[in-house]
Formats: sequence, C-alpha cells, structure tokens
Amino acid sequence: MGTLASLHTEVVRVAVSEELAYWTVLAGPTLRVIDDIDGHLRHLRFGRAYAEGTTKTYAGHLGRLHSWSDKRGLSRSEAAHQLATYVMQLRTSVRESSGRGYGRPPQDSTLVPILAAVHGFYLYLADLGLVEHDVLAALFTTVPSPSGGRGVVLQPRIRVDGRPSHASAKPPAATRTEFASVLRAADTARDRCMVAIMACCALRVGQLVSLMREDVHLVPPGVTVPGCTYRHGPHLHLRKRGGHPKGAANKNRDTVIVPAPSPVEMLYADWMRERVSIPHAAASPWAFVTFPGPTGDPGGDALSARRVQDLIADLAARAGLRHLHPHMFRHLVGETAADLDVARDVLQSLFGHRDINSQDVYRTVAESKVVVAATSIADHLFGTP
Repeated sequence: MGTLASLHTEVVRVAVSEELAYWTVLAGPTLRVIDDIDGHLRHLRFGRAYAEGTTKTYAGHLGRLHSWSDKRGLSRSEAAHQLATYVMQLRTSVRESSGRGYGRPPQDSTLVPILAAVHGFYLYLADLGLVEHDVLAALFTTVPSPSGGRGVVLQPRIRVDGRPSHASAKPPAATRTEFASVLRAADTARDRCMVAIMACCALRVGQLVSLMREDVHLVPPGVTVPGCTYRHGPHLHLRKRGGHPKGAANKNRDTVIVPAPSPVEMLYADWMRERVSIPHAAASPWAFVTFPGPTGDPGGDALSARRVQDLIADLAARAGLRHLHPHMFRHLVGETAADLDVARDVLQSLFGHRDINSQDVYRTVAESKVVVAATSIADHLFGTP
C-alpha cells in the first residue's frame, strides 16, 4: 500500500463578508486559484446555499483530485474517463493525518462523500459546457425515476456502499463507561465542559465550536434573559449563523433551544473561571477558545471542529479506550433515551430534528432491555390471570 502522492495544494477560506465565506483550492508553486473548482464551490455556497463547512470538505476532495490529475497531465475530461483508476488509488492509499484510520486505507464510508464531491463537480462542468459531452456518459448512466414516473435520473457508474460494515449494522455509540472515562481523562475545565455538553446536550461538534457566549443562558427557572422568552432554566441557543473563522457550522435550519442540566452548568462555570487566565479570551465571542500555544500564541482563538475531534481521540487514548469521536456521544444520548423510554417527539426536540424519523439512527434500545420486555410479555401470556 502506498500513499496518494500529490502536488502542493492548499484549502483556504475566502471571507466575502462578516457572515458569509466559502473555501477554495490553491495549487501549484505560486498557489494560484483553480478557477473551475473555485467557481463550483462559489456556486454551492451562494447559488445553492450549502453550508460553509460543506465547501471546505468539498474543496479538500477536489483539491486532491486536481493534484492527482495534474500530476499525470490529464485534462478534466481525461480524468473523468480514468475515475476508476483514481478510486483504486484512493482505496490503496493510507491515511497520513492523525485521527481514526491513521495508517490505514479508507473505508467505503469515507469514499462516499469523495465521490459525491467529484460527481457534483463534473455535473457543474457539464452544465456550463466546460467538458465534452461524452464525460457524463463515462460517469453516469440513466435509470428510471424512483418515484415511478416516466422520467429518468442520472446514477453514478462508480458507486460504493457506505453503510456500516460491522455485524450490528448500527452506528457506533460511546458507552456510559467510556463517557465517564473520557471525562476523567480531561485535565482542563474547558475540555471537561465540552465533553459534558456533547453528551448531555447531544451537540454535534459543529454546534459546539460555533456556540457563542451570548448563546449560553445559565439562569434559574422562571428567570428570562433580555430578548429570550425561555423560562425553564439553564439552556443553550443553537443558532444557524455564518462567519466562524474555522468554517464550523450549525446544521439546524432554525434556532434550537437545548436545556443545560446542572452538571453542564457547573462545568461551564469552572471553564469561565479557567478562561480568565487566557490572554485575548475576554474579547472573543466564542464560548470555547484555544489555550496559549507552545510557540507563544496567546490563545483565545475559536476552536475548529477538527481540533475537538483530535482532542476526543487523544482523551480516549489516554484513558486506554478505543478510538472515539464526538458524534459517538450523540449516539449515546439516543441509546440512553431509548432505555429511559423518552418519547419520540421529546427526543426530536432535543436533537433539533425537523423530521421525527431522523432520530432513528441514534435511538437504539439496549439488548438487555429487549430481554426484559420479552420476559415480561411471556409472563403475561403464561401467567395466571
């Protein structure tokens, strides 16, 4: 197995205003903007209203495709005809950056978003007439519309199955023991507070790092904050907004209010006391910021989602656990809610889902509880009336 060799590329953030930004790709010895990729990413962000973080992810995928094709002297059309070769290269290239999968080839679930970015890019090029007509035929085939109508839809010729490959076919969740171990392994008030919020409030990592201090209302029941009518005690406002310097985003379409249980309230107070010692932190609007760095960085900057992902992985390793990532705490909330018989509409509100069925991927009942239910039913059926 080798690594995917590439020319030098960089993914950079382009701020259009305080609230709007997108990510693009620079490449080559002079780090020039790759015009067609840049146009596609601008179209996604401002033409189709994709999240800023999505353009960052797509920029990384398309930057690697550009490096691969440029190294081989391939035009966009020629690269499309050799997409199977590119996918084979991806499958046999080990991950060199830290995190889950380090030193191993990617799983199919990793290849799914890569192919989605590539296929979307070529559809954009074809729509503008920037590639030959035979490119779409090389990448896509037509199949009957799944809605049963008379129309047809494009289906990629190269596809992978990104569903879980483990026997249970269930997304992995952290256990309560793992949550407690990670919490104990954290040696700063900030890290303990972030772990607690992700677990107790079911926050996605993007919601956590894009949380602002003004979004945290730790007030007693019956007390309101100016501009907020919520009267049920400490809570967080998860607002959809742009402008995060590291491209983090809240996926919710609307503002979601999440209760903050007392452990979160106490740990956040500890973090506020710790935060006072960080230079420049007082001027930052973000709820969680960086610590001073070993190279003299004063700290106080916004955290990136990747930094939190690495932090959770490091804490899990320190505690002697398997690799953990932040979203596994959200799955833990779903499993715990199922064990406690939390109503589906209540969990829908906690998770901020528009569709009540969206929670199903998180909500898994413990096998031991299924055994208890089966025994209870049998006792009812065979017991004395």
